[in-house]
Amino acid sequence: MNKNKTTRMSKMRQASLGILILILALASGIGGAYWYQSAHPYAGTVIESYGSQPQIVEAINQSGLTIPTLVKEYAPAIVAVNTQSTTYSFFGGPITEQGEGTGMILTSNGYILTNNHVVPQNSTSLSVTLTDQQQYNAKVVATDPSNDLALLKINAKGLSTVKLGNSSSVVTGDSVIAIGNALGQFQNTVTNGIISATNRSITASDSSSASGSESLSGLFQTDAAINPGNSGGPLINTNNGLVIGINTATSSNGQNLGFAIPINVAKTFLAPYISSL
Repeated sequence: MNKNKTTRMSKMRQASLGILILILALASGIGGAYWYQSAHPYAGTVIESYGSQPQIVEAINQSGLTIPTLVKEYAPAIVAVNTQSTTYSFFGGPITEQGEGTGMILTSNGYILTNNHVVPQNSTSLSVTLTDQQQYNAKVVATDPSNDLALLKINAKGLSTVKLGNSSSVVTGDSVIAIGNALGQFQNTVTNGIISATNRSITASDSSSASGSESLSGLFQTDAAINPGNSGGPLINTNNGLVIGINTATSSNGQNLGFAIPINVAKTFLAPYISSL
């Protein structure tokens, strides 16, 4: 049975070969343009043609932004968040714990958005490091534990900022990139993927947090790699170049299962403190 099926397929290829050659000979220019647009989904329209050699004059997405362009624009506005906190052993001795995460600069005068679980309540030291390695002491302005959000402030001026989008327009299949302080040592690591699903609910836990676990709902699911240390970093829609989520959790049991808080949730949290968003 399998042998007969394989034979028929082989014959079909032979019969189709002559037709394929004829088509390519008659329409090689059209075929070339179609292949380019298929292989490069952001390719533009062929608007000039000389003889049988079409000229591809544009190869960018609708917003005019490529991933390298987005990374160059956003990198200065993404910070590493570093904490120190003190816990106590079973015998009562103090233990100093280090924590790392990511934050995004919202205003040029130093307001920074991150996850609540990035900044433990018992922190004894809190600082952020910019892309140029300048380090600033930071303070917690406000927190929203139920949505895992925190607003920080540093004393600085003239900072680069992120651009916030509208997460209600996000749909499954949208292309995205995540930027963050992967593993707490690889600052501004970039990964890309798609929105795998919307409106997800999870129970997230952090072994280094005394708060245990928390339930989060209405999240975006993405297959863009989100590693420890990425928490608090932006999820950016590559179609319009705007932040549509805050990376917050990843599955330890599966592969390419990351979750982000929709940016509109953060806007509601931030409204009393930053009027310009």
